[in-house]
Amino acid sequence: MRINLLEIPEEGKSYTFNQNTKELNEVLSDLIGSTPYQVDMTILPMSSGTFNLNGSVKTSLKEECSRCAKDIEIQFHEPFQELLIPELETPRNAKYSKPNHVSDMNNKGPSVFEYKGHHFEAGEYIHELVAISEPLIPYCAECAKAGPDKVFGYEDKGFENKPISPFEKALKDLKLQ
Repeated sequence: MRINLLEIPEEGKSYTFNQNTKELNEVLSDLIGSTPYQVDMTILPMSSGTFNLNGSVKTSLKEECSRCAKDIEIQFHEPFQELLIPELETPRNAKYSKPNHVSDMNNKGPSVFEYKGHHFEAGEYIHELVAISEPLIPYCAECAKAGPDKVFGYEDKGFENKPISPFEKALKDLKLQ
């Protein structure tokens, strides 16, 4: 879904996408399949080609519990707030700064997303937002309630009656002087 930012009026424009409007069905199919979704977003122009983008994505994700391997469905609600800025060319000798550690990052304000030309690829943006917000270690409600004494590990004990090799028996009976 490509949005022409030159057509956004001064008072802004709101968009609603879902499985019935079908604009994002193909883009999101690899992440959520045919699961119903709701995307609400508002784009408000600011100064010098910058736009304020805010909204939310609501859907559910079909996952597998990382602890007990049951199929689960996780409710997904992710609000977003971005500043859309024109893409700037990065010279070869450019320098940039980044946080020293993820704990140094401040997530209280809007983040920045660059657009090319005068078009914003809303489908790409929503796809990446859902993909990066998926839980790394999904677990079901039953496993979430499990106490600290519950062990989720698995150990392969191998064969019950392990045969003794003739070499091992000969070494056992060998006496050194």
